[in-house]
Amino acid sequence: MVGDGMGVSTVTAARILRGQRQGRPGEEATLAWDRFPTVGLAKTYNADAQVGESSACATALMCGVKANFETVGLDARARFENCGSTYASRVPSLLSWAQQEGKATGVVTNTRLTHATPAALFAHAASRYWEDDGKVPSSSRRVCKDIARQLVEDEPGRSVNVLLGGGRRHFLPKVARDPEAPHEEGRRLDGRNIVDDWVRDKKKRGLHAQYVWTKAQLQAAAATAAPQRPDYILGLFAYSHMDFEADRDAGPDGDPSLADMTRAALAVLMRNPRGFFLFVEGGRIDHAHHYNNAYRALDETLALESALLAAMELVDVTETLIVLTADHSHVLTLGGLATPRGNPILGVDSKVSDVDGMPYSTLLYGNGPGYSVPRTVPANLTAGTPHAAPGTTAAAEEDEEARNRVHGAAVPRQWATHGGEDVPVYSQGPLAGALLGGVMDQTFLPHAIAYIACLAEFADRCKGGGDNYTAPPMPQMCVAPEVSSISSGAGSTGHSPEVVASSVMADHGKTMHSSGSNDD
Repeated sequence: MVGDGMGVSTVTAARILRGQRQGRPGEEATLAWDRFPTVGLAKTYNADAQVGESSACATALMCGVKANFETVGLDARARFENCGSTYASRVPSLLSWAQQEGKATGVVTNTRLTHATPAALFAHAASRYWEDDGKVPSSSRRVCKDIARQLVEDEPGRSVNVLLGGGRRHFLPKVARDPEAPHEEGRRLDGRNIVDDWVRDKKKRGLHAQYVWTKAQLQAAAATAAPQRPDYILGLFAYSHMDFEADRDAGPDGDPSLADMTRAALAVLMRNPRGFFLFVEGGRIDHAHHYNNAYRALDETLALESALLAAMELVDVTETLIVLTADHSHVLTLGGLATPRGNPILGVDSKVSDVDGMPYSTLLYGNGPGYSVPRTVPANLTAGTPHAAPGTTAAAEEDEEARNRVHGAAVPRQWATHGGEDVPVYSQGPLAGALLGGVMDQTFLPHAIAYIACLAEFADRCKGGGDNYTAPPMPQMCVAPEVSSISSGAGSTGHSPEVVASSVMADHGKTMHSSGSNDD
């Protein structure tokens, strides 16, 4: 699970918002992943950039190699927008490795399916912007496929069991009108409807597949009795990105939430006796931060938490490795001077500036569209708890203003930049404690996951009847298992502790460390 742009300050602020929405001061609240027994930090720089960019960070996170800025699924030999450089630089991902071992696979995101982060799982492109053929330079279209075509035509994309997200515009031809936004048309210049191509491919191969574009259709497909339930689902729920959770139409003809999509994906994937790999992205955290819109960024973080809780209700947490991290951070800061407990996290500090005598919000951005003179100062209230009487027009307007509020920024930019600091890695499950703690490079994560799940070069580790529980590589390597209070009802009380990870030392008999001199 990936919170796009979810740095530590975002996690802290979202935790406080969670508590304040429950009528508490907020600082003492706990998010589901706060209870995971293993926490680490991941470095997010790119091969050619100090501050990471989404597609290159996703390549590190999914493929295990550093990549250049704005390239995707390629190692550092690739050059931005250079089609020819892609042939010798393509790298496989966790998705490919999982499929090679017969596991079911799924991709869930509330961004476009072809967007920078999910694309790293199945595409190889010299530009993250080559989402359809209209974005590929005309001189390169015959030799370099766009990202949407790679998803439908090439491995591993064409063998992914569940694909849920937005971005219909990159699958539809220029002459086609969007079914939910008829004033919009597709963007493909090749005249192809590759949603139809996806359906035809599955039918030709004798696979039970279904295309859906509303919440009701998705829920119906996932709830179908097992023999008739589709083994492949493509869900495209929006013309571009899916709506922010705060703006989502939750009705049957609207869009599913991130949690809804996670449940539907698991309903399909968990039928595979060899296991599954599921990627879930809360991608709109990043977009809200780019706008300096702290409310939606925090609300999207809580939507990701809901997706995690939905997953944990369905899986056996003792048998499932769960890793939650971010691709990069953002320039959000949380600060104040003697700010009292319970101060509205989306409001102002209790003291004014000692330079200009003006108030300021405790959540500020290093740069972005929130820059103004005089600076932007929000009202001191927590969104979702209006001062006006509940149910009144004034309350609705007040809450709408809170959702749309832009927080102040130190440096003017049309679009806020990313943050370059390390991001948290929360994990629980088999071997998480042995491999995923401490400071690591992002590139370490997919290799550690592959080791734990016996994928790729580690596939032989689980052959011959061995597993991560009863037959570790060498018996003398076993240490006491980790115990966490988290259960399938994370955050609840009254549950006995569950064993959620077995800590095992490395095959060579030494403790595995994820950091070192060979970071790249």
